[in-house]
Amino acid sequence: MSVREELIKAIEALDEESLEAVLDYVRLLQEPEEVEPLEEERAVIARGREEFARGECAKWRELKRNGDV
Repeated sequence: MSVREELIKAIEALDEESLEAVLDYVRLLQEPEEVEPLEEERAVIARGREEFARGECAKWRELKRNGDV
């Protein structure tokens, strides 16, 4: 089954409220809003980049597989 087919199957099983959330997310992906981060957010972003540069990161799939999320 292709990703598209899996996505359509999953969407068909959602309730109306969840569909609205998915639609909001899809619209965000299609037209991301340009927002200037706050000073605190810039500091967190910088810290994250430093951690990533040091190799202090984990793949989402690993976290999900290990039950960390």
